[in-house]
Amino acid sequence: MKLWVVSMECAGIAEAGGVKNVTYSICKEFAELKHSVTLFMPVFKCTSFKDLEEKIPEVKEAADSAEEKELSAQVTLCGKKEEVTYKQYLSKNGAFDVVLINHPLFAEKEAIYTYTAAEEELDSTHTKGTGHKDALFLDTLFQKAVCAYGSLIPRSDIPDVLHCQDASTAVLPAYIAESKAFKKTTSLVTIHNAGPFYHHEFTSIGESAWYTGLATELLEDSLNGTSVEPFLIAANSGAHLTTVSEHYAEELVEPANMQLTDGLSYIFAKKNIPIKGITNGFDYERYNPTDKNCSKLPFEYDPEKGDFEGKLKCRKFFVQNIVNTNNYDTDGIKKYGRLDCSTEYTKEIFIAYHGRVTSQKGISVLTESIPYILGNFPDVRFILAGQGETFLENDIIELTKKYPGKITFMNGYNQSVVRLVTAVSDFVVLPSFFEPCGLEDFIAQAFGTVPVAHKTGGLNKITEKTGFLYDSNTAGSLTAKLSEVIMLKELRPSVMTKIIKAGASSVHHEYLWKNVIQKKYIPFLKEILKKSRI
Repeated sequence: MKLWVVSMECAGIAEAGGVKNVTYSICKEFAELKHSVTLFMPVFKCTSFKDLEEKIPEVKEAADSAEEKELSAQVTLCGKKEEVTYKQYLSKNGAFDVVLINHPLFAEKEAIYTYTAAEEELDSTHTKGTGHKDALFLDTLFQKAVCAYGSLIPRSDIPDVLHCQDASTAVLPAYIAESKAFKKTTSLVTIHNAGPFYHHEFTSIGESAWYTGLATELLEDSLNGTSVEPFLIAANSGAHLTTVSEHYAEELVEPANMQLTDGLSYIFAKKNIPIKGITNGFDYERYNPTDKNCSKLPFEYDPEKGDFEGKLKCRKFFVQNIVNTNNYDTDGIKKYGRLDCSTEYTKEIFIAYHGRVTSQKGISVLTESIPYILGNFPDVRFILAGQGETFLENDIIELTKKYPGKITFMNGYNQSVVRLVTAVSDFVVLPSFFEPCGLEDFIAQAFGTVPVAHKTGGLNKITEKTGFLYDSNTAGSLTAKLSEVIMLKELRPSVMTKIIKAGASSVHHEYLWKNVIQKKYIPFLKEILKKSRI
């Protein structure tokens, strides 16, 4: 089949959250199964071209000059014409096509969704970590540009399936439904996160009409209170909705989860909108700890076989060269705190957190729990890594001052550093209030690190054989569960080794993206394509 994947981000090109990994893996695995795949993305200031090879575009009519061969289109947005240009590339690693969409407003953004510290220095109103003020304009421009591309290419290149990733691309099915070029195209929208602040909603019918130009009837049918929801626009335009785990699909159609979904779950249930849950796969080869070219770790080891010598070497390296000194490239990271350890680094128990430092991720639960754990277990060391909400970052920084030698905070992002954070630890703690799928538990298990997580959404894929879950997301519940696993490691290390092996094997085999594509996605796509052609 011909598949177009539309996303704001993709691993290796422009990265922000977990969407990047899903986007890359879907493109790569479908392409390797000999399907025709094209990825559409905007060009941001942070876009990397190192894994892309430029292609010469195919246009409907021959052009006389190289300049004329550049594909461009004008789209109507907010009462005026905006010109966008397109450049075609081939992914070196995945063998799928990539179409990058250029416009000055994208090019000036240093990150995909939020302002950076450098942007705040230039303009104090662009507060670090907050969303772009023109986000709705950018979303709409991107989606209209993808739709316009269909009129520039041969009809034979129009896709069978249009796969949109998350709310920033969820209005696109409404545009293609009005386009003659896409009459035979079936739309699919994957909900990666329906929590508050992730909806990319329009504040009113008037605002949504001004940006989108869509019919008032459609917009009225897509209301959530006074806001117009992209996911509802998609469903009302005939798109099929999926999400990133079976458990999260159940949560999204449960009316009682109104608060966690900012009202969407009640509407999904009331309108009987079906949502297909397909748990994200895991691209094991990007993290394989037996090959340091893949893992980006300084030493190799094999958790599936109980070989942890390289893991311990990574721990020593991390503490000695990154945490306590500056003998390693930590570009993008601001460090707080140090770690005091025994000579062989075997006495201590390391507990890590890596991810966005936001309220959704339960950071406040973790920071409240840490003093109790350190008060009862003097050999525990905490490593936290990530960036996000300033007040939560400050809470972590204060803990590094209050407990010197026991907590370090890697504030920011550096791929090699954050991978080490997970790899050197015994446990990774995931106290999210809601978590659609979860990637950090997969990465931890691949690295032989045991996840301890709040029982919610996609984190329910952790079983008693591969990790630990706790029910109520309070500091007391987390403290009790962490105390339990610390004692288990100290008193019954063979049980913990068994859990580590099971978790590593699970992500290496059961959750491979190739298996997810073949066993879940392809049957589902065949089913919806068959229905659309009846």
